[in-house]
Amino acid sequence: AGKYSGATGAISDATCQDCSAGKYSSITGATSDATCSVCIAGKYSGAAASACSDCGAGKYSEATGATSEATCQDCGAGKYSGATAATCTNCAAGKYSSSIGKTIATACTPCPTRTFS
Repeated sequence: AGKYSGATGAISDATCQDCSAGKYSSITGATSDATCSVCIAGKYSGAAASACSDCGAGKYSEATGATSEATCQDCGAGKYSGATAATCTNCAAGKYSSSIGKTIATACTPCPTRTFS
């Protein structure tokens, strides 16, 4: 998985080529690079990946075909995300978060009495 080869009569795995970074393949015995799929937004991979890795909770990536975890950015203040997020979710009306990288909705704090958002 994560590799392919169109060669016939191959005598070693040296003929196998890696799926490029930002792509993956879970197929064993793949015969072309067409079996390598692009990682979706919220995920990334290095070369020869059999699966894409998730951006962690509290992070997001809008990029497809991302090649490293560096493309995953922290959610800004007032937002949160679970793992594999392409975007961050806003805190609900009446709640706020002044910190970055929040991972769940309960991290958003209710506005104090006599205030609103």
